Amino acid sequence: MPYYIRKLKKKKEKPLPLFDKAGIKIKKKPDYKKKLDTVFSQYIRLKYALPGGMCQCISCGAFKPWKKIQNGHYMSRRYMSTRFDEDNCRPQCVACNIYNQGNAQMFRRGLVAQIGEKRVDMVEYKAKNESRKYSEFEYKELIEEYSQKVRELKKEKGV
Repeated sequence: MPYYIRKLKKKKEKPLPLFDKAGIKIKKKPDYKKKLDTVFSQYIRLKYALPGGMCQCISCGAFKPWKKIQNGHYMSRRYMSTRFDEDNCRPQCVACNIYNQGNAQMFRRGLVAQIGEKRVDMVEYKAKNESRKYSEFEYKELIEEYSQKVRELKKEKGV
């Protein structure tokens, strides 16, 4: 039967989002993961920022304001065991992080210079050999912890 004569199947209706008694949408784990990504990214960029808020890209050495630089991951974010590991993350410019696919070779050199070969090897091992799942409670606790650290760093750095 020609493709233009076929009957279109009815699309399955998506279930409505869950609501509590007051009519407020209930947050799910992906929402917490996204929030933690945002807060953790701010923390990493502020942690390595100079007073006044300038950050240096770990891969190419370019200086950018902390809001215009990104949180680069040496081992990809898909590895949950190292996604929120401070040894795995450093400020990275958009050119290196996005357009140069993380510039992994230079990222590794910079990371080894900062934390040493053993800790970098540990990050690599952890990413490839450990799996990690966060509970809703852990996400909430980490969001609160890093939010507090971000507030303190903003005061400290004067941004």
